[in-house]
Amino acid sequence: MAKVKVIVDGVEYEVEVEELSSGKFRVSFEGESYEVKAKDLGIPLSTVEMPAPVSSASAPVSSAAVSAPATPAAPAPVGEGVVTAPMPGKVLKILVSEGEEVKTGQALLTLEAMKMENEIPSPKDGIVKKIHVKEGDTVDTGQPLIEIG
Repeated sequence: MAKVKVIVDGVEYEVEVEELSSGKFRVSFEGESYEVKAKDLGIPLSTVEMPAPVSSASAPVSSAAVSAPATPAAPAPVGEGVVTAPMPGKVLKILVSEGEEVKTGQALLTLEAMKMENEIPSPKDGIVKKIHVKEGDTVDTGQPLIEIG
């Protein structure tokens, strides 16, 4: 179970979230548990990984369904080997350089999101062809970070 912050009607709550199945979650708050269904996120739920920040919801926490606000249009498709931001955040540290050989799972950069540092791993073995961001950049979900060839 992951602890995340949820904003409901402008009020921030810390809740525990457990994924039950694709799009269905158990949310625990103040000793009570609720089953909720995420819908209309604008992204395929198969791309959502736990723990993940939970977006603002317009319905009360006790509601049976939580709707996330509409998201901006999806970013332009990126080519194979391009590592994209899994969530919005700030690039804290780039751990590789262009021309460097990397292995599957090797950390490429550190992304700060919701006051947590997340190492973004290489999805495959290869050579870093291009680094699309620099330390301190703010990135959006789906934005290209590093290209591996």
